[in-house]
Formats: sequence, C-alpha cells, structure tokens
Amino acid sequence: MSISSKASSKLAWIAVFFITTVNTLSFADRQLPSIMIPELKADLLLTDTQIGFLFGTVFAIFFGIASLVFGILADKGNKRTILFWTIFMWSILTGLSGFAQQFWDLIIFRIGVGVGEAALGPIALAILAGFFTKEKLPLALGIFGSGPFLGSALAAWGGGAIITNISVARPFLGPLSNLADWRLTFLIFAFFSLILALLIRFLPMPKDEVEKNQIENPILPFIKKAWKFFAFMFLGVTMTGIIGYSVLAWGVEMLVRVHDLPKSYAGQNFGLFNIIFGIGGSLGFGLLASSFMTKGIKNANLLIAPITLFFCWLSLILFCLVNNVILAQVGLIGLIFFMSAGPGLYASAVQNASPINLRARTASIYYISANVVGFALGPFALGFLNDNFFNYDDGIRYSLLTLGIIAYPISGFCFWYSAKLILPLIEQAENK
Repeated sequence: MSISSKASSKLAWIAVFFITTVNTLSFADRQLPSIMIPELKADLLLTDTQIGFLFGTVFAIFFGIASLVFGILADKGNKRTILFWTIFMWSILTGLSGFAQQFWDLIIFRIGVGVGEAALGPIALAILAGFFTKEKLPLALGIFGSGPFLGSALAAWGGGAIITNISVARPFLGPLSNLADWRLTFLIFAFFSLILALLIRFLPMPKDEVEKNQIENPILPFIKKAWKFFAFMFLGVTMTGIIGYSVLAWGVEMLVRVHDLPKSYAGQNFGLFNIIFGIGGSLGFGLLASSFMTKGIKNANLLIAPITLFFCWLSLILFCLVNNVILAQVGLIGLIFFMSAGPGLYASAVQNASPINLRARTASIYYISANVVGFALGPFALGFLNDNFFNYDDGIRYSLLTLGIIAYPISGFCFWYSAKLILPLIEQAENK
C-alpha cells in the first residue's frame, strides 16, 4: 500500500471511527463513578479523598503498568485479539462494580477495569499510525482523542439519565430490580461494552509492517537518544492530565456544589459541552495541525500546544472564580474546548518521532505519563484538597484553581521546548 493510498483509504477512516467508538465507551466506563459521588458516599460510606483515590489513583497505577505490557505485546502480537480479550475483561469488571459491597470490593473491580482498558491506547495509536501519514495523523488522532470527551458526556448525560429514570425499567428487570440505581447503571454500561467486544473482529487493520520488518530496532537505544524529548513531552502531558482528569472527574460535582445546579441538569450541560466543544476542539486543532504540517511545518502540533494551554489557563480562572453560573459554564466550555486539542497534538508528536516497530511501546509510555500521574494524581489531589484545605461547600473551586495555576505554565514550557527537540527525531524516523 502506498503512502497516498494509505492516507485516503476508506478502511483507514472506518478504523478511526470504530476505535473512537471503543474509546468513547471505554472512557464512559471509566468516568461512571464521577456521576455517582453522593450515592457511593452514602451507600459505601466513602470520603472525597477515597472517591478521588478510587476514581483516579488506583485505576491509573495499574492502567499505567498494564499499558507498558500491552505496548510490548501489541508491537509483537495480534492487536485485534488482544483488544477483544481486554474489552471483554473491562466489560465484565464494570458490571461487577455494580455488586460492590464495600470500598475494597470496588477497588479490586476498578483495578481490573484499568488493566483491561490499558490495551486500547497503545494499540489504537499504532493502528492509526499504520494507516495515516504523519501529516494526516493529528487529524486522525484528534478524532480518536474526542473519545474521552464523548465518554464523559455519555457517562454524565447518559449515566445521569439512567440513574434518574431507572425506575421506569425496574418492572422488566426481574431479579435485578432490587438493585440500587447506581448499581444498575454499572450493569447497563457493561452490557454495551460487551457488544463492542463482539464487534471487534470487524476492526480494519493496516498491513502489518512491524512483523515484516526484519531489522531489529530495540527500544532502549532509541530512548537513550531521544530521552530529552520524551522527558519534556511526558512532563507536559502529565501536567495537562492532572487538570484535565480533575475537570472530567469533578466537573459535574463542581457545578452542583458551587452553583446549586440539580445533578441531572449539571450532567446534561456537562455532557452537551463535551459533545459539542470536546469534538470541536479535537477535530479543529487536529485539522489545524495537519494543515500546517502539510505545508512543511513538521512540528506544528507542538507549536500549537502552548497556545491552547494559555487559553486553558484563562478558562480555568473564569470557571473557578466567577459566581455567576452562566459565566462559570462559559469558562467550563473554554476548558473543554482547549483541553480537547491535547490528545491529537501530543499523541501524534510521539508517534511521528518513533520508529515504526516501536510505536505501540512509545504510545504506552505516553499513556503512562497521562494516566499514572495525570489520572492517578489529579482527581485524588483535588479530593484531598477538598477534605483537608478547602473543606466547605464551594471549596472545590479553589482546589481546582490551585492545581491549574501550577500545572498549565509548566506544561506550556515543556511543549514549546519539545517542539525543538522533535525535528531531528522525525527526520530519523522518516529515514528508517
């Protein structure tokens, strides 16, 4: 398959939308606890710190470790088979979360969900990098990167609707009808994930250049040459992840606590913002980066990144400090829009800098940076600040602001500097 036909292949775009659907439901399963915070606290007697630990820390630690394992397996094995079994795994464990009786039950089930979902990122990035040229990759990964925002919308909007209206379906649920609303919500989302597992056999795959490539290209010598680029990239991704996952985890709860919005209304708005502005930012900035890269600016994705983070910083201040509910939601819209630029810009940079037979492994390291610290520390740190420093009804706004004031300037500098470091790596990757 030639480069030009690879970029324009219908199979390539089918793969993009298929994998984005999986990513959306994966993130919805991951986000479900965020719309059940009062129910979990009441039924399982949890604190905000425990919620943050459960939602982010424990999930992400095992997610990160498993990402590296699956990155190695994906570069050497059958990506489609790995995806089937891991989707099946996280679906079953999402369903089991609905039967948790105590904090530690839920911890064990969420660890399993994290391990299962860890395979998707490295495999998806490697598949899409195999279909698309480096100029088109930011757009493809921008579409894929809309998954977290669509998933958050599905969890907030769909999950909120299910919890609010599940009583309508109870007469038809048989022995499950006595389960609490939040427990049934876990089961319903698990059912849809299982359907995706069965459909994964239809996922298009690029020609497997990796298995046909007989030149050994070990990862350690490559990392030794490229460590500075990856160090700055991963610090930047970590810092943005801390804020991004905090907003996605606590955004609905912040609208409820600070502005007294009903949960169903806050969840509906949060979901709508993610659908419109999450998709808009992912596609828009992916298209913008692809356009500049087509014109020869090979590091355009990383040149654009600091600009988006500056507007994230301004939006965060608006979201956290204003008392007017309309203006606060304008700030939230800005946060979602500019945050959504990240996955397509950052992930495409990592893939463009990597040799073809190391893409899944470098993608796994990228996901570790975003999840082990970003997802693990962000929601937990915000919950910890809520309980110990800003322990009053609207204190959550100052917890989020404290994290963002520190993280965004650091990440902006990291991506600006990485834009210089990536150019020789792109040239080396192209010459392999």
